[in-house]
Amino acid sequence: MSQQAVTLVFDIGKTTKKVLVFDQDFHVVEEQTETFSEKSDEDGFPSENLDALTQWVNAKLDNFLNHREFFVTHINFSTYGASLVHLGGEGNPLAFYNYLKPLPENCRNEFLSNYNSKNDLLTRTASPYLGLLNSGLQLYWLKHVRPKQFSSIVTSLHFPQYFPFLLTKKKFSDITSIGCHTMLWDFEKQDYHEWVYKEQVDKFFAPVHKADYTSDHMHDGRKIKVGVGVHDSSAALMPYLGVMKEKFLLLSSGTWNICFNPFNNDLLSSNELSQDCLCFLTFDGKPVKASRIFLGHEHELQQRELATHFNVGAEFYKTIEFNRSLYQRLKEEKSFIQFCPLGMEGTGPHLNANLSPSNYSTFKNFEEAQHHLIRQLVCWQKISIDLIDPKGEVKDLIVVGGFTKSKLFLQIMKLELPERRILISDHPRATALGAAWLVKGKEAYADKNHLLNVSQA
Repeated sequence: MSQQAVTLVFDIGKTTKKVLVFDQDFHVVEEQTETFSEKSDEDGFPSENLDALTQWVNAKLDNFLNHREFFVTHINFSTYGASLVHLGGEGNPLAFYNYLKPLPENCRNEFLSNYNSKNDLLTRTASPYLGLLNSGLQLYWLKHVRPKQFSSIVTSLHFPQYFPFLLTKKKFSDITSIGCHTMLWDFEKQDYHEWVYKEQVDKFFAPVHKADYTSDHMHDGRKIKVGVGVHDSSAALMPYLGVMKEKFLLLSSGTWNICFNPFNNDLLSSNELSQDCLCFLTFDGKPVKASRIFLGHEHELQQRELATHFNVGAEFYKTIEFNRSLYQRLKEEKSFIQFCPLGMEGTGPHLNANLSPSNYSTFKNFEEAQHHLIRQLVCWQKISIDLIDPKGEVKDLIVVGGFTKSKLFLQIMKLELPERRILISDHPRATALGAAWLVKGKEAYADKNHLLNVSQA
């Protein structure tokens, strides 16, 4: 039986773990998913069950590398970021912490006192202070709070690089993981920040590579190209960078709406940082300015309140279609009733936090309430978008993720943002596709524009 040449990609999300098999034309021919219950770390805080995940990845590697129908030529890994796997002398994991684990306040204060005396640490590292979501602070915390554990560490791998290490035993760092709100990277110097050297934690990091770097791995006498691994946000952006001819913004929508501008190279200002802006790095090390807003979460909370007020089902809002005459009437009446945010305090752009609680009795009916609400959400989204493209220089806005399912949201966005061309892309596996393209190389995906299916909303 002849075997089919394939690329194997592991897409490790916080909740769902996937392994995908791509054919030569980057169509998925097999996909398997798995979830694992969290376990508690030594402090009782929930954490990724790294042992179970490691066993699963190793089992899938063994399965597909010895598959009767597939001939694996390339392997890559995409994972969530803000996480480090600390290895001991034998290469065994010593610790892995949930990025939501609180950093002790005294440790935070000591760190900022030592390294933010010029008030430029956050701007230079393009990292809002996020506790252990600034993954570099793990090493500072371990060094100063848990020195015995710290002394056992030989290497700290960013999460995407842990999995290539399982297969090849080679240690790498990749630029997309280092450059994602880790507080490690000085975006001005294009090097680790001085605190990394002063604390001498640079010695724990493997050599830095761009995310399209590959190494050779021999299996049963044949050579397999293995990627260095990539942070999932940068992986999801990569296919659009590969095929879009014009400048674009990418709005990844869901619980968090994150807007990426790969064409704004200005260093973050303190004002942008204070409004939940940060920077990522592309697979080839170029800065990407991004803004975050907790819009999907806010949408969920507001819908719950409206459903209760109007005595309708929790999913009833999905039946409401765009009503152009109603929208025009609301615009002409200038009756923009502002909603009081329910779940965005301390996140995203500066909003009017002094509003009185929303009076849902103002609305004549549920349909009118929906049009008002979505207008409000789009207004807040526009504020967030404009933070990373204040002059409106980028005209194409590609929306991906959950909000692409709401025609009401997309129609109102088109009308409220006339300066932008609203596009949608429904590729369900953009992150895995980006990881596959990175390990295969530009020649392999140069003519694959059709796979993204970017169209007008």
